Amino acid sequence: MTAATNYTTNKILVDYLLRGVANAAPTTLYYCLFVASKGYAAVSTTYSSGDTVVPVGFNPARVYKCTTAGTSGSSAPTWTNTNGAIVTDGTVTWTEQTIAMIEGTFPPEASYTGYVRESATSALTTWSGTQTQGSNTASTGVGAALSTYNNAQITFGSPTGTQSGIVVGMYLSDSVTIGSGNIWFWSLLTNPKTINSGDAAPNFPQYAFQLTWS
Repeated sequence: MTAATNYTTNKILVDYLLRGVANAAPTTLYYCLFVASKGYAAVSTTYSSGDTVVPVGFNPARVYKCTTAGTSGSSAPTWTNTNGAIVTDGTVTWTEQTIAMIEGTFPPEASYTGYVRESATSALTTWSGTQTQGSNTASTGVGAALSTYNNAQITFGSPTGTQSGIVVGMYLSDSVTIGSGNIWFWSLLTNPKTINSGDAAPNFPQYAFQLTWS
């Protein structure tokens, strides 16, 4: 799933388009990876408040945050696809994070040695027009849902250190500085990624990052 944050909706769709508030679009956005700090959810495990996990078996992934610390149950709880769902797991309480991410609160950004944010210059050649993948002319798409895609492969720095947790998603920020900037769009991965030292550079192929408006 891919979604705009409230920041994007407020700045572009409401204030700029409907209310006449000057708001120049950023000339460059940056792809950023974010992680579930404790990887896949595990049974009989102690968790602290703020830990994030991914339940097994969801496509795309779902991120849950520990909102009451404790020890998870001896068997997996019933996880759900409901945005903002609260799940009791032993003495742990988990809260699904889709609503939080739309509001702009995300799990921690990747921090492995070698990681940097990757730039995406605002240009017709960077993002496809809504009429077809790979187009580099003004958008003329029609239909109930229009999409734009990354026109080039996205490649992050090669890891020379192991990433704690697992990479679960990617977002677009308007700052090159890790941990800074406004987040505009975000997406969860179909298959979360473990990153170990010496692995190939994490990458997403052409057209992998899809932004859809309905």
